Amino acid sequence: MSTTTAPPAPTRPRVSAAKQTLRLTRTEVILFARYKTAWMYLALPLFFAFMSLQFPGDPVVAGLGTGELMMLGMTGVISLIIGLGHASNVFTARRESLVLKRLRVSGVPAVAIFGGVIGVVFAFSLLLAAVIIGLVMAISEGGFPRDPLMLVTAILLGSLVFSLLGLAVTPLVRNAEMAQMAAMVPMMILLFASGGILPLEFLPETARTVVGLLPALPAGELVQAAYTGYDVFGGFEGATEQSVLGLWGSALPSLAVLVGWIVVLSLVVARFFRWDPRQG
Repeated sequence: MSTTTAPPAPTRPRVSAAKQTLRLTRTEVILFARYKTAWMYLALPLFFAFMSLQFPGDPVVAGLGTGELMMLGMTGVISLIIGLGHASNVFTARRESLVLKRLRVSGVPAVAIFGGVIGVVFAFSLLLAAVIIGLVMAISEGGFPRDPLMLVTAILLGSLVFSLLGLAVTPLVRNAEMAQMAAMVPMMILLFASGGILPLEFLPETARTVVGLLPALPAGELVQAAYTGYDVFGGFEGATEQSVLGLWGSALPSLAVLVGWIVVLSLVVARFFRWDPRQG
């Protein structure tokens, strides 16, 4: 009497976290384009950028007036509006509808889930940055950005910081509507602290130092420095033109602030993020 053994169950090929992140980013881009509220997050940076044109156009740094420099500062915090507003909203909604729980149960790593939304924030922030910088080039004599690498780095770090901040909001709220309201408080504080809506030159030195420890101002100053080639860290008065290496040296404190926020927010999200609405 012979016995037969069942054939082994087919094994699924293992998909790397990087490939899953790219797939989720592509999906997030499609969902973002279909999401009506997302268009508001895209329109707000452009609105604030155009409002900056109301400020005086007298040359301040590299032939750029206060209005153009504020537009560049707003470019550094585009990801604040998209990341904080969009990430907090959609992740809260997905948690309540058990989408996040199903993704985790199916074996999708957290880094891919978070990476997908950070990827879409970075992609659209970069797109809007190109639009605003193109406008600055059209209305001024600034020319092309002096350091494109620093410019992209500023937008990437900003996308990481503000997306993580949006994720950190989600454990504090129960639904997407509450997430939108909760996100508005830090969003408005950081927008006014960025120098992209109101110039910060009138602030005392101590107050400006404190504001500089928040992530919005360093992100905006990195874009301003990358475009102009001037050391604008700490204010426009007395700013001097720098070589590429000198500019990166001057940018180290701002880069350290952004990286520090990324580390802290990553730990907060890893500790407190809720995948299931029933979690305490």
